[in-house]
Amino acid sequence: MPPGRLPSSPSTGSALTLGLVLATWWPLAASWLLMGIEMPLVTAVMGRLPDETVQLAAYGGVFFPISLAIEAPVIMLLAASTRLCDSPENYRYLQRFSRRLGLALTGVHGLIAFTPLFDLVVVPLLDTPEAVVEPARLGFQFMLPFTIAVAERRFHQGVLIRYGRQRKVGVGTIIRLVAVVIPLMIGLAIGTEHSAAVAGFAISSGVVAEAIYARWCVLEVERGPMREAVSERSLDLGTTISFYFPLALTSVLSLASYPICSAGMNRMPDALTSLAIWSAVTGLGFFSRSSGMAFNEVVIRHAGDPEGARVLTRFMLIFGLGISALVALVAATPLGEVWYVDLERIPEDGMSMARLATWLMVPMPFLTFLISYWQGMLVHAHQTRPISEGVGIGLATIGLVLVIFVSLGTVPGGVAATLAITVAGVLQAVWLAIRWNGVRRRGIVAAA
Repeated sequence: MPPGRLPSSPSTGSALTLGLVLATWWPLAASWLLMGIEMPLVTAVMGRLPDETVQLAAYGGVFFPISLAIEAPVIMLLAASTRLCDSPENYRYLQRFSRRLGLALTGVHGLIAFTPLFDLVVVPLLDTPEAVVEPARLGFQFMLPFTIAVAERRFHQGVLIRYGRQRKVGVGTIIRLVAVVIPLMIGLAIGTEHSAAVAGFAISSGVVAEAIYARWCVLEVERGPMREAVSERSLDLGTTISFYFPLALTSVLSLASYPICSAGMNRMPDALTSLAIWSAVTGLGFFSRSSGMAFNEVVIRHAGDPEGARVLTRFMLIFGLGISALVALVAATPLGEVWYVDLERIPEDGMSMARLATWLMVPMPFLTFLISYWQGMLVHAHQTRPISEGVGIGLATIGLVLVIFVSLGTVPGGVAATLAITVAGVLQAVWLAIRWNGVRRRGIVAAA
């Protein structure tokens, strides 16, 4: 085996079928959908407690986005462990790597949360109002276990997916939601004035509980199929970093799009209405795209199977186009009012903007399936750099489109931001397709 090559992809050894792809995909898609419930649930509880405006600003506007930014480099441990944990030796090596990365980032979180760095970095960076600073600081301190727990959770979930235990990932998400709900209900029962701190504690409790469950489930894999697995090459620091760094950069760049969109909307017409509908629009976007996001690990899991590319492509077309059609249905029928007005309670004068934004969002579920397919195939071929290139192109596109609309000053921010995200998705998908075709022409896939 040539130096620097990574272990081979998992394969079932038999021809892939749509039924097998569905069996792998649906628990992961369900897990993503369940995760989408968490933030609206936290917000709903906080909105029923005292000082809700300040506490919600501390949560949604300060400590939760900063916590996500710090943990971004560990998000792709799920894809890495799905791909690389093909032997006991490589599993233990990548486990040490993931824990060191998680602990290092947790150290960064702790330094910011418990030292004057919070006032020197976070407050001026986000231009945090004075009334929000202390609730945000307290909530951020309660989020300290978040990053290391996410690292443990995603690493072990990848192992479960690789060895066919993906249903346990969905069970873990249910456990996480229960662990989030309990502190929230206690806070609601006592009527606490520190709901931002309760939110931080609840979110941390959820990811810690899910991480413990995932680790417990992997014990069965360690004692079973992993013991018989043999890899062609042991991982080392060089091959691990060259494989993982582009994936980590991908998640970092992806999270950067959220503050960029917010900054753009604040500088466009109808800024307040745009901000009022944005969480509802992005909430629908998350639910409609989540199943496509889950498809990434499915492709990594089955890319090496006989008939893998053909069956995965067929699955992608069926479900990607189907879910995009459902979004079009929401945009074209009274279901739009049900989602935006009855459930999300946006201002009624924002409904026309929300409907237009929904029409612009129709291609995104299909684009997400496309992007996940090509990303998964590139990971299978050990070519992770094009993935971060694609995300970089998408982020640059969002910035450019928003700058153009800010200059024009004629399009509402919610519409412009949605269009920017969709155009970015198109260009990202095109770039990944080009890079994947180049990899295939060079014969790297066969060698993988």
